[in-house]
Amino acid sequence: MEFGIRERTILVNSLIIICVVYAFANFVFQFVKTVDFSMNVNPLLYFTNWSNILAAVAAFCSLYCVFKGIRLPKSAAVLKLASLTMLTVTFLVVVFVLGPTKGWEILFDIGGLLFLHLIVPILSVIDYLFNADMDPPEKNDVLLSVVPMLIYALGMVIILLIAGNDDLAPYPFLRIHSQPVFVTLLWFAAIGAIGFAVSYGYSRLVRKTNPNLKADLSSSGGSP
Repeated sequence: MEFGIRERTILVNSLIIICVVYAFANFVFQFVKTVDFSMNVNPLLYFTNWSNILAAVAAFCSLYCVFKGIRLPKSAAVLKLASLTMLTVTFLVVVFVLGPTKGWEILFDIGGLLFLHLIVPILSVIDYLFNADMDPPEKNDVLLSVVPMLIYALGMVIILLIAGNDDLAPYPFLRIHSQPVFVTLLWFAAIGAIGFAVSYGYSRLVRKTNPNLKADLSSSGGSP
């Protein structure tokens, strides 16, 4: 049997779901010991975990569409881009901020963080750039794809303000009570700008790498 785009899509998206389910199951039941960093606060407060949850939902949408024989609807394609953007930002934060300050075990921990910080991001890149059967992303899609990041940031600020302290802050740069306001704003602006740049970059690159989009652009006479 030929191992084409359909088969690759099924494999990659199934692996994304399996990796996310394993990581969260291990956080709860501790089948494999994981680093303490991943359990310092409620797991649902971590940007990393929400990005992976979105990736698993997007993967489920992809599998549903593949088995139904239909193209990804616009909403699912935007969700896939949003989760990929968040996963990429997570990876960059781990590599340039958390890894050097907290230790590189948070990137390679087989208890779950290896999958959430490295494996799922890689699989998501492969799926979006080479497999996803969707319409070419538009400028509005890029803007919509950063909305989940903004919702997370706003939600965390509200939670920390209600708490009145930084005990629930999952990341050093979210310690809003122990750093000047302008530092918090700079961090948010920097991560937001990076997220938008990453999303825009993917939206342009996918036109050159994804066979489904290349065929659409070629038939419509659009520029790749």
